[in-house]
Amino acid sequence: MAAAFILAITVLFMVGTNQAKILETKLGKIRGKTETLNGKEIDVYLGIPYAEPPLGHLRFRKPALKKPWTRTIDATEYGPSCTQIVLPGMIISLSHTDTSEDCLNLNVYVPVSENKVPKAVMVWIHGGAYSNGQGMATPCQELALHGDIVCVTINYRLGIFGFLSTTDEHARGNFGLWDQHEALKWVKEHISAFGGDPDRITIFGESAGGSSVQHQAVTKYNIGLVKRAIGQSTPTFSNGFSISRNPLRFAKNLARKLNCDTTDNQDLTDTLKLVNCLRLVSAEALLNKTLELIQPDYTKDDSSFEMAVGPVEDGDFVPYGIMEYFSASKKKNYPEMDDAFGKIDWMIGSVADEGNLMLYMSAMLQEVDGYNFTSGIPENIINTKTVNPIARTFYPEIQESAKRHIHDSYTHKADPIENTLALRDLLSDVMFHQHVVESSLAHLRSQSNTQKSATYAYLISHVLSGKNFMDFTMGFSLPPWTKCAAHTDDIILVFGKHIVKEGVEVEWSEEDQATAEAVMTYWTNFAKTGNPNQGRPLEGVPTWEEYTKEKKGYINIGKQTEMGYDLLPERMKLWMHTIPEEIERAKTQKTEL
Repeated sequence: MAAAFILAITVLFMVGTNQAKILETKLGKIRGKTETLNGKEIDVYLGIPYAEPPLGHLRFRKPALKKPWTRTIDATEYGPSCTQIVLPGMIISLSHTDTSEDCLNLNVYVPVSENKVPKAVMVWIHGGAYSNGQGMATPCQELALHGDIVCVTINYRLGIFGFLSTTDEHARGNFGLWDQHEALKWVKEHISAFGGDPDRITIFGESAGGSSVQHQAVTKYNIGLVKRAIGQSTPTFSNGFSISRNPLRFAKNLARKLNCDTTDNQDLTDTLKLVNCLRLVSAEALLNKTLELIQPDYTKDDSSFEMAVGPVEDGDFVPYGIMEYFSASKKKNYPEMDDAFGKIDWMIGSVADEGNLMLYMSAMLQEVDGYNFTSGIPENIINTKTVNPIARTFYPEIQESAKRHIHDSYTHKADPIENTLALRDLLSDVMFHQHVVESSLAHLRSQSNTQKSATYAYLISHVLSGKNFMDFTMGFSLPPWTKCAAHTDDIILVFGKHIVKEGVEVEWSEEDQATAEAVMTYWTNFAKTGNPNQGRPLEGVPTWEEYTKEKKGYINIGKQTEMGYDLLPERMKLWMHTIPEEIERAKTQKTEL
């Protein structure tokens, strides 16, 4: 094994040319720039508006179609990110930290090539718990050049701006998902001007971006827009991790904090007045009051895992029954979702130790909770801060039984470090791995005799030689005993080491580079052909078999990349069958009584 080496990254090894690239589109002219990466040229168009600014009366509404422009748009710099609190680690890695409600823009990366055959298109939807993130955080030059594809990264409205819902016609919610959809419509309509193939559009995204991809994959509105989809580290749907289930309560609480409970609407039952009041509030006030509401009180033991602001079942963009649709234990027919999902090729996967994400939260709270994280999390803290909230939030019908299952399967270990690592497994399973299996099975069920598409699953177990990608995002590192294949590590493998900003030292080994090249090849091959094995050749790795009901195959991308079958079967049985079936029995008994 080659020794790891330290690379001081220069700014993407790129040199801009003196000649600006001007492109003619149906909406107007766009001036981009040509950059060079490792001796290869790529045309870059940044900050292109794909919808009208969602300001004033357009706040809390679906995005409005972008009107044509007469001047030439300068697309040589990234546009602002959507309104948010920028995470500490991102401040040192982004080209700028400007935020605005006027943020519905996208970036297009086009390899310079003499081959004029339209290229497959990959559209990236960033993650960030629907509260943070930006398209600029993942510059797509390396991936686009590696696979010879057109890459697009997008912004979409976040937090309360993207997901306020009164559950009625005045604010159904899911505006951020509608933004993503509008960006896909824009790509479908205009990407041919950039050399892209509008009939080969693949959406891909990680974490909340993976959840967004899953929503986009099953909505009727994207039929004909999307050819393929890749969900990376997609949070579980069947237990509710990906859905906000009390949006009206949150909307009213926010309205009260902003003095919208006026004398003519004290109980806030008039949701039109509520929404109109919030439209007049400054963006800063909306953001700050939202943060006050979602900031948990760590001195109490009644915390919740519920997502306060995010996608909601609206019976429109997000169909009713979406949680049941992905449940392995429930057999219900949802033809509308089948019709959309069954038409696309599907790839879904996770990183081996996704739950490391939550260990950062524990480390930040160690002083509040009175322990030293370096020695592991004490069992009582694990129970009060994680196990109990999971049982209370997602399994209220069988809280005590769920706690016993978790203890017996994961957190029964005596050593605090071993127990903390078991907690990581618990969180990996219930939040992410479960959906890999359930989504793969749902995609198989969506097929019909006349409608066939490919299903692929993966697990990334490769451990980066240096810091976890979350270390850069959070701005600090966890103790060495937590070293693993962690949540968000797949991002640097998909986009390459050049997404790390100038001056930031990153340890990058030959093994890291080989794994990144394999991942980029699998991903772009899939985007081009619907088969990760076909397209650019791969050496030294096995054929990636499709996921089937009989074999449940997935590729394990790690130190030794190989096929695996039936991901974590005993652990998945607990979450997919044992606990859901106990809940159904408890509901039946309650009904009979």
